[in-house]
Amino acid sequence: MAATEDMLRGMAQEISDSTVVRAESSEADGGPVRIDFGSPFARIDVTEALYSSVPELKALDINDPLAVPQLAAVLAARHITCPLPHTMPRLLDRLIGHYIEPQCTQPTFLLNHPAIMSPLAKSNDATNTTAARFELFVNGKEIVNAYEELNDPREQRQRFALQAADREAGDMEVPPFDSEFCDALEFALPPTAGWGMGVDRVVALLAGVRHLRETIAFPIMRPDTK
Repeated sequence: MAATEDMLRGMAQEISDSTVVRAESSEADGGPVRIDFGSPFARIDVTEALYSSVPELKALDINDPLAVPQLAAVLAARHITCPLPHTMPRLLDRLIGHYIEPQCTQPTFLLNHPAIMSPLAKSNDATNTTAARFELFVNGKEIVNAYEELNDPREQRQRFALQAADREAGDMEVPPFDSEFCDALEFALPPTAGWGMGVDRVVALLAGVRHLRETIAFPIMRPDTK
């Protein structure tokens, strides 16, 4: 996280000659916002924030698929919509989007996500409840996602099996069970980490534009019907 913070602070300084940049609000009716890359980035523990915002979660086992209807009822009682099919990762993601992401106008790291949301990431604790993962949000948008790769083939098979159940329930965004990947893990995977940045979002942020198409050199053009 420190390297990510230093890099973005340096980019803002190099491009804008300041660690403070003006960006277009992520809200449709919002005006310009002041983004401060010079101050230490905020950090939010996702699991703690969820339990604080939604106390009903404490009575649920979010690693148990049988708790999905109960969590869906919690969202409905709070008037938070979630398209079908309802799965634990989708419902938790809705809660994060409703309660946590709106707090992330200034650069904010989200960490300690529930492990069930990150099937490829190592667990952060002995109880396998949180993931060794972080996201960076700026102006309400995710611009970095990073995690420590799970390299235990037995645990990876168990996680893929849980995902397969979500796919069978109708969530076609979940990839199929990747047995070949698990077979490869049997031969060992050294400690590995993944880090990805949405470069187009960072360019839009630093350029002060609202739409990503304004950052693409050769955007998709409408056909000429004349």
